[in-house]
Amino acid sequence: MDNLKKFIEILNEQLLAHSFEVVKDSNGNKIPGIYIRMENPVLYILGVYEKQNQQETTSVLAAFTKQMSDELEEMRCNHLVSLSIRLDEEGGEVYSPSYLDERIHTVNWRYSLAEKKVYASEGQPNRLLGIEKLLFLSSQGHEVEKPIEPSMKGGKPWVSIGIFAICTLLLIYTTLSGRGASTIRAFGLSRSGILDGEYYRFLTSMFLHSGIAHLVSNGIFLYYFGVKAEYLLGRGRFLALYLIAGLCGGLLSVAFHNVLAIGASGAIYGLLGAMLILTKKYGPRYTQMNYSTMLLLAFTSIGFGFLDMGVDNFAHIGGFLGGILVFLFYMKCERKNR
Repeated sequence: MDNLKKFIEILNEQLLAHSFEVVKDSNGNKIPGIYIRMENPVLYILGVYEKQNQQETTSVLAAFTKQMSDELEEMRCNHLVSLSIRLDEEGGEVYSPSYLDERIHTVNWRYSLAEKKVYASEGQPNRLLGIEKLLFLSSQGHEVEKPIEPSMKGGKPWVSIGIFAICTLLLIYTTLSGRGASTIRAFGLSRSGILDGEYYRFLTSMFLHSGIAHLVSNGIFLYYFGVKAEYLLGRGRFLALYLIAGLCGGLLSVAFHNVLAIGASGAIYGLLGAMLILTKKYGPRYTQMNYSTMLLLAFTSIGFGFLDMGVDNFAHIGGFLGGILVFLFYMKCERKNR
């Protein structure tokens, strides 16, 4: 019993650290064992209970699930996943509540503390949103791996502002001076230039843009992903991530085709990759970003990039992968320092 109590305490900490929230009743009191997490367009509801509390908890879970199904449109969700998990060391059938609402998808597990294994109802998945990993970590008594502490508590995101300002000033200069074409030829990214030893092109090409639409497009993504990344990582690590991702994008671009390329999109995709991994690991409550939307954006942008001859898609892919690798390195260093 003591082991089970300890397991539930650790599992609660794990769920809270990964963007699950304890459900509260109308009086503001927490309902033990019932959790909620929103990943638009899907709302997840989780009920965790012991065998002796099955009837009570599942009744509360069913009532809350029905209540939330009536509020899906207000929450901008169109599907609800209700997962019930029974904790025990015995065998037996897995509880399977049923709902008439076609928007509700029920998943029912029994977690064996002795075997450290998930048993799902027939035809249902035994993996969902990484919860199976949190169950295993809790049964092992692992300490909760908390998210990276934000490095900036306040202030302006000066690095993001500075990057956009430099890009803007350069566009204004090349437009008003009439030297746009010659500047791009001299400082844009090209295979021939790199082979001639002009390695500065990897850096200078990141700050040049072909026009207002190009700049505004990258600026929007820089604001959406860059500002949040700068607050979480701090100015130094953010700048390093941005530049290294841009370099990786440039390397892949030069390796796969010989075109004259400019723009910050390689570095921008690096920010997208980093924030995607962070949101996947700790959930939207930590990054205020939606994982499903970000994943869809990454795949559609890269996919459509192959259809547009004017887009340097290899730079996008290289930057995306580079950003992920740099961020994984940051996370590894963070764990060592704890």
